[in-house]
Amino acid sequence: MPQRFASLLIVTIFCTLVGSLGSAFAATPWSGLTDYTIQVGSYQRTYHVHLPPTYTTTSTFPLVVGLHGSGDTGSGFSGMTNFNAVADLNSVIAVYPDAIKGTWNSAGTAPQDDFAFISAMILQLRSTFSINSHRIYAVGFSNGGDMTEELGCRMNSTFAAISSVSGHMPSTYACPQIHPMPLITFHGSADPIWSYAGWANTKYGQHLMGALDAENKWAALAACKTAPTVTNLRDAVPTDGTTEQLRVTTGCTGGVQMQLYTINNGGHTWPGGLQYLPVSAIGLTSLDISASTLIWQFFAQYQY
Repeated sequence: MPQRFASLLIVTIFCTLVGSLGSAFAATPWSGLTDYTIQVGSYQRTYHVHLPPTYTTTSTFPLVVGLHGSGDTGSGFSGMTNFNAVADLNSVIAVYPDAIKGTWNSAGTAPQDDFAFISAMILQLRSTFSINSHRIYAVGFSNGGDMTEELGCRMNSTFAAISSVSGHMPSTYACPQIHPMPLITFHGSADPIWSYAGWANTKYGQHLMGALDAENKWAALAACKTAPTVTNLRDAVPTDGTTEQLRVTTGCTGGVQMQLYTINNGGHTWPGGLQYLPVSAIGLTSLDISASTLIWQFFAQYQY
């Protein structure tokens, strides 16, 4: 399936339900979001902030930037991942920005500059809340995963670690590194929207990476010397139809590591998250692991 068609497909199926999903998320206890706006160039941009119950101005707190997939919203992403619960348990500030028309301009073909938006948003957050500037992280799903990896290149000095789920940047994307960037990534082997193996020459002439491509790319950028180790994980919920395998690469500059969770038979979904569309459209959601929990556990090891 060509990437352009795949992108159109996911936007279409998201848009048919985004109104009802948005209403559902707004009514759930996990919402806990406060809306903010910021002017970036000629665009007024929006983002949503979740503060943990332990928040106080007398301490500094880690910040996690969460980037939604195509056709979704920041608040929708918070509901799909239930990351707010993880943030509350670990005293983390979470922020969920909104893309224009539901899609991040990672390819540089739209007029808005999403890198300028994310940068300005973080500056505004740091002036408004008590944030530890050495502990800022980014995570994204699908198109947001692509955008997150590109943030790890374009804004390398801002983020201490990144995570992508079911989406990766082009293999040829320029990626200068001020510091080695730790990556934790998740991808379903049966993902019908963003192939586990990636896409070849279908998005503006660029190869959008698959799961193994992405881990290998970031391992190369961090000059990792040790061969990956692969572990089959316990099938905690046999009835969910998935199993998991963890591939870890160490021996990297600065002691960082790369982690790839392969969700065997998993779809275009967030492990441990909401089955936001029918299995027939997006595939199975793993209930064996919680991506949100594992991502924070990985992030917590790093600061820059």
